[in-house]
Amino acid sequence: MRFWPASAPVVGTRPPELPRDLRHQIDEGYLVAVAALRLAVKNGVIRRILGDGVDWNEEEALALAREAIETLISEQRAGAVRLSEESVRAAPTARETRRASSKRDRAKVRRKREEADRLAARSRTLRGVVEKLEAARADEDFLHELAMRAREETLGELMQARLIPRAPVIEQTEEERRESIAGVLADLQRLMDERTGY
Repeated sequence: MRFWPASAPVVGTRPPELPRDLRHQIDEGYLVAVAALRLAVKNGVIRRILGDGVDWNEEEALALAREAIETLISEQRAGAVRLSEESVRAAPTARETRRASSKRDRAKVRRKREEADRLAARSRTLRGVVEKLEAARADEDFLHELAMRAREETLGELMQARLIPRAPVIEQTEEERRESIAGVLADLQRLMDERTGY
């Protein structure tokens, strides 16, 4: 699968050069976004085939791909705006910077500035991912490949599911069922306690 849509550069223009680290972050973010798109389209196809009982339809799969990419662009754009706003709120004020006379105060200002820079960098990364997703949205070959890959993965999973031997249904009394659920809840609580410490 192509991870970047084919697009011809406009003659006589050069895109602004991004810093190498930012380019790398955007590329990684885009790969994650494409994986999320593939999963969203595949899940949509599975829902339609198994849930609604309809046959495979390429046009409908393309519509699912378009819907998935629109949703992801919207989410990523909103995330970039939120991070940008958080960056502004996290930054030290001019007054805080001026009044930082002690070592402790200067360290606090530095930490706030670093946090603001980190949030701003994440916002820039998301905006770069959005640009790549917008280019992908305009590439019909990319969307077609997304839909066809979802079809292949769905068929593979359905075939695997049919090959798995079915275990006989175990009959349980109501009391046994309650004890089983209580055991699962206790296991989940223990896992949460181990992970979070409370």
